[in-house]
Amino acid sequence: MGEAPLGFQPMRADRGESATVIVGSSGELVRIDEFGTILHQSVKPFPAIVTGGAVLDDVWVGTWVEHELQQARMAALPLSGEWRTGENRGMLRQNSEMFDLMPSSAIWSRFLDAEPMAVSRAGDGVVFATLRKGIYKIDEGATEVWRAPYPEWSQLSGLASRDYLVSSNEVDGQIFVWSMAGGVIVLDSEDGGHILSTVVSLPDSISGVRHNNEGGWLLLLNSGSIALLEDLESEPLVVRTPGPVSDAVHDGKCWKWTGWRHDGALIGDEVQSIAREQIGVALVGDRVLTNEGYWDDFGLNHSD
Repeated sequence: MGEAPLGFQPMRADRGESATVIVGSSGELVRIDEFGTILHQSVKPFPAIVTGGAVLDDVWVGTWVEHELQQARMAALPLSGEWRTGENRGMLRQNSEMFDLMPSSAIWSRFLDAEPMAVSRAGDGVVFATLRKGIYKIDEGATEVWRAPYPEWSQLSGLASRDYLVSSNEVDGQIFVWSMAGGVIVLDSEDGGHILSTVVSLPDSISGVRHNNEGGWLLLLNSGSIALLEDLESEPLVVRTPGPVSDAVHDGKCWKWTGWRHDGALIGDEVQSIAREQIGVALVGDRVLTNEGYWDDFGLNHSD
């Protein structure tokens, strides 16, 4: 197959209208255009794992967490020009008491005092949470728009995963924030006001959430299933898949996904899947990015 185009092991793709940012398992970043062309050399702006990210019009806003040293950062990198590799982990360890070490190439950067989660675009800004602290919306320049209390679900009090938030999705002027255990809180996108809190009963914990106006909600479950929801009041339809699903998109006709050694699609009410040799980690257009850093065609033809 030759040399892997990316040169690192990808973990996910942060998709946006203006660009897509590929995130590596060791903190690598690279921008690609709509055709998958790499726009600059891959870099590691900060010596930590990139845990979240969202593409805005002019910047990518990302979060980094170094668990051992209990360090977390948020920064915005421009979607033009070259990005640079920053300091190494040894420098972070030497300066573990100094919080001025920030991601390179950043337009702005911030030290975070708790683990960031559920980062997503909301209008012209970003919504994110910090563990057991709160939910926040900031604009592209990092100015706080609003903050809301950290959600609690009394029905989930016995579950350790209740507090861990895995996704935030903006739908029709509302922010839906999901916990790993199936808790959902709905906030007003303009002012963060509380609208609704509920729990979706599921057979397994959630690893990610996708939404599409035509396709409704698709929940990625950790065991190797997906759950489909028309809305928060409907009963989830749990569908077994050949393995855990890494990424899913709605292409205007149907949900399609890639994951552990398979590609799949929900065509009508029927799940179709096809085996793949590698693990698919992200969908970008009609192509699959594999865990080895190669691009491959999506395995199912559902144009009919």
